[in-house]
Amino acid sequence: MIGETTISLGQYLERIGKLKTSEAVTRVRDDALAIVRNCRPFTSATDDTRTGLAIGYVQSGKTMSMTTVSALARDNGCRIIILLAGVTTNLLQQNADRFQKDLREASGRPSAWRILNSAKGFGEHAVRDLQRAAEDWRDGSFREDDKKTLLYLVLKNHTHLDGLASLLSKVDLRGIPALILDDEADQAGLNTKPNAAEASTTYKRIARVRAALPNHTYLQYTATPQAPLLIALDDMLSPAFAELVRPGDGYTGGQTFFGVDANPALVHAIPAHDLDVSATEEPPETLLSAMRVFFVGAAVGGLRNQPRPISMLIHPSQRQDDHKRYLAWVQAIIGRWTTGLRSQDNDERTDTLAEFRPAYDDLRATDPTLPTFDELIVQLRRCVSDVHLSEVNSSNGNDQVDWDNAETHILVGGEKLNRGFTVEGLTVTYMPRSAGDWNADTIQQRARFFGYKQAYLSLCRLYLHPDVIHAYRSYVRHEEDVRTQLAQHRGRPLREWRRAFFLDSQLKPTRKNVLADPYYRISADHEWFLQEQPHLDPEASARNGVMLREFEAGLIFEADEAFFKHRVATAPLAPLFRDVLLAYQVRGGDVADWYGQLVTLRDILDDNPEAQVLVMQMDAGHPRVRSVDARVGAIKLHQGRSSAKGEGKYPGDAKMHDTTFVTLQLHWLQISNVPDLKSPVPAIAVHIHTRLRKDDVIAQGQ
Repeated sequence: MIGETTISLGQYLERIGKLKTSEAVTRVRDDALAIVRNCRPFTSATDDTRTGLAIGYVQSGKTMSMTTVSALARDNGCRIIILLAGVTTNLLQQNADRFQKDLREASGRPSAWRILNSAKGFGEHAVRDLQRAAEDWRDGSFREDDKKTLLYLVLKNHTHLDGLASLLSKVDLRGIPALILDDEADQAGLNTKPNAAEASTTYKRIARVRAALPNHTYLQYTATPQAPLLIALDDMLSPAFAELVRPGDGYTGGQTFFGVDANPALVHAIPAHDLDVSATEEPPETLLSAMRVFFVGAAVGGLRNQPRPISMLIHPSQRQDDHKRYLAWVQAIIGRWTTGLRSQDNDERTDTLAEFRPAYDDLRATDPTLPTFDELIVQLRRCVSDVHLSEVNSSNGNDQVDWDNAETHILVGGEKLNRGFTVEGLTVTYMPRSAGDWNADTIQQRARFFGYKQAYLSLCRLYLHPDVIHAYRSYVRHEEDVRTQLAQHRGRPLREWRRAFFLDSQLKPTRKNVLADPYYRISADHEWFLQEQPHLDPEASARNGVMLREFEAGLIFEADEAFFKHRVATAPLAPLFRDVLLAYQVRGGDVADWYGQLVTLRDILDDNPEAQVLVMQMDAGHPRVRSVDARVGAIKLHQGRSSAKGEGKYPGDAKMHDTTFVTLQLHWLQISNVPDLKSPVPAIAVHIHTRLRKDDVIAQGQ
């Protein structure tokens, strides 16, 4: 049900300009509705729990989605909402400010919400509030609209979570519907000791919070879902469902900067000699170039009366010594330019202005309608002299940036400028930091330069380590592959989704310390899938056999000298994939590899729906004798090459494939050392030429 709270919130967000149109309000509301429909019914007093996953893009408006979900939850009877708001105090405060302002301002009755922040502690007053609220919730004489919703804003930290769990456990909450929103859910809360006797600390505290709420939904929000999707299916944080949060109009993300159709002028590679600055006292030339582009762009924005602030982000590394080095360089550069632009000496002023000419030309490549350079001079001088510098890291305790303090900002920092941190009006990013461990989710979360920038995209520039550019370009394909698969799987239990997706050979999906079950990498050079652990159970074997026999019956097989005694037929790949291969059952060590083949075959069909497959009846369909190796529980499916000499000798099963099409080999096996297995067992082999493969596939056999 869309109630008063949700309607008021949508109207408020449109009124203040966070959502530009009624269509945008509808989009956000529809996505939130899809999420809430998957949650435990908030009208149910039956105790049970459910875990879900909401996936957005980096900087695409996940907080607005969480706010709307919260409003819908209240409208539908949810009594307790908990927001786990990141792992740093700045993120907690950022989310707390947004939630409180939006929910209270939007509501006709701000008293409908009782909001408590873990940063202020949960004292006896919080226990009394919860006890009174629980009594009101159970009181049938109270109107629904008069019942408060308690909103707890909590740092994802074991101490804060412990405090919340202690509070909740002091009140009988059986039958009380609750919602836990885990912002940046792939960070901090997952169990980093999945194979140990005792779970990791924060994970245990989350479990304690959940145990205190017998009737709740735990909803994970993230733009990088790799870890939640790959953790063990029996983990309490493994999602039962996944919903996609769509970006709004004007969003500029991975596709904009790194997709196939991206404008290459938006991204600059930092050369090798500018990456290692440990042995130099001089600032790298690309830093100077980036700063000039930033200031010229800020001057353009000033003349055009574009919304302020306009910001630049410098992210050299996680080391605070580097932050201070870059901050000192930036201060010195600004000081020199300020002096030069204000100089009474004509030559000095002219020389300083000349330094900015290449930056102006750079921006003209993406915006031919720029004002003339001379028209920008006054604004340029003002932007340079008035810029506000901030060092954002843990050493100085500077978690907050006062965006209203200046119209132009330059931020220098590391980890605190990663996940969840919003840089207002960001146009230029200078990030010489390397790809590090090449964890895909970590690299993607550094993309603070994504966001709603279409209106001033022509003024945006990224200066990045070449490896990071490669990583982002690769990530775009991976991200869209995962989202497409989840969209196609929508409405079905997520545990049934095959964990397999494309990923560049250099990237890893996530940190391994949260994964109880390993993932496997299927190289793009890996041409064959061989089913070497066929089903020996008569019932499972028969199911596969019936499917393959029915498929064979619809084809006309013919002899072909090129394939020796095997018979071949050509068939369209699409119905084979849809009706046979997706339903075909594999087991054991074959599962992950098979999932990887299905991902690749689906991709081939996406590119060419009319693709064909060469189907090969090995030995013309006659049973081939094989034995199970008791040590590994597998057979050797492929027959090797003939030892005979001369022309016409058999080159081996591995050579029996087409060079243009996908090849499906159908094997019927008589297992010699399993006496109870009388009927031939089906097994398949699939050959996909490397030219048909684009990326490695990450697969997991869960």
